[in-house]
Amino acid sequence: MSAIRQNATLDDDAPLTPVYAAPIDHPGAWRVADFKTPADYTIELDATQLGDIGRAIRQINAAGLGLDDLRREHFEVPSLQPVIDEIRHQIEGGRGFVVVRRLPVEDYSKDEIGVIFWGIGTYLGRGLSQSVLGDRLGHVKDFSREDPLARAYRNKQELSPHTDSCDLVGLACLRNAVSGGVSRLTSALSVHNVMLEEYPEALERLYRGYVFHRRGEEKPGDLPHTPYRVPVYSNTEGKISARYVRTYVEAGEAAAGRPMGEAERAVLDHFEEVTKRPELMLEFTLKPGEIYFINNYTILHARTAFDDGDAEEDRRGTCCGSGSKCRRCGLSIRTSRAAASRRCLGECPPTTGAD
Repeated sequence: MSAIRQNATLDDDAPLTPVYAAPIDHPGAWRVADFKTPADYTIELDATQLGDIGRAIRQINAAGLGLDDLRREHFEVPSLQPVIDEIRHQIEGGRGFVVVRRLPVEDYSKDEIGVIFWGIGTYLGRGLSQSVLGDRLGHVKDFSREDPLARAYRNKQELSPHTDSCDLVGLACLRNAVSGGVSRLTSALSVHNVMLEEYPEALERLYRGYVFHRRGEEKPGDLPHTPYRVPVYSNTEGKISARYVRTYVEAGEAAAGRPMGEAERAVLDHFEEVTKRPELMLEFTLKPGEIYFINNYTILHARTAFDDGDAEEDRRGTCCGSGSKCRRCGLSIRTSRAAASRRCLGECPPTTGAD
């Protein structure tokens, strides 16, 4: 078991956990060439499961339950258990992500799709607020016309590879954007292997961590940045985990009176260059009725810029996922990796996502 140092000071510049100095041999350390077709990472819902989902929604509607009322016992779909088991297996011990497809979004209202999405999530973890707005399901579309300061997942700009601060992220597509919105996933474990081989000194710096900015999501009276360093990579109990949002790092270090110099920025440049290599970055576009779930400790996610169109419905509709009409949720899950990573951080970071 790796020793976990107390994460309580900004002055001590030593790594919080030992650098894992060997290639990571794990199903989560994948490359794009490992997937011959999308079927290699996709679960397709069958007719029985879809029928049971429909019955569950009718029962929920008949009971007058909304999203805020929904609990696991309200969304009883026993035929989905093999799907839930496979998602859990892949998230914790497998590739770190799963795409679920064939949900007939045309048969349901947007609110009902949200209930199905949330209902599945209740079997995977505990739902978290998506932002200071208190929304259970975030809407991934372009709100920048209404809110020029909208968080990244609420505008149309390209997102670089990053993680969120929850354990698991789910994204469900209702309909595609007019253009763009390609999802991008990169294995943080494969990036670790490349960094170890090509940039070992930069990798050690990532283990030391950085101050993260809280982007207005701190509690009253708290600092606008973390009073501790958040490691980009940590090695706890033999499990390698990642936590990274470049804008939060740069803003946090500056807010703490430690603006980053050229050499410090070069470390992040090396890291991001590796995350974007074509052989490591899997690209796909979520289609209506498709959902993906990703492990926020082993998968870096990104998105190309997108255009929602100019129709009034586009400005009002619910969205999520890859910059299309989708919904987004963050979950806290009980896994050994999640528990170990939280201990490494010294305290839980904000429970909202970064993107």
